Amino acid sequence: MEEMEFKRNLYLEAQAMEVWLCNEESQMKFYNKQGELEQSLLVPNFPKQIKR
Repeated sequence: MEEMEFKRNLYLEAQAMEVWLCNEESQMKFYNKQGELEQSLLVPNFPKQIKR
């Protein structure tokens, strides 16, 4: 997970408005410069889990 944190920080430093990460259990996490978000601010209806 350390690699994902590194990449998340790179995107945010490059002025990304949000970063979305999906873990191995298909759960989504959303981040902006202030930290982890409860949901995406850009696409609030985006699911918190991806279903297969």
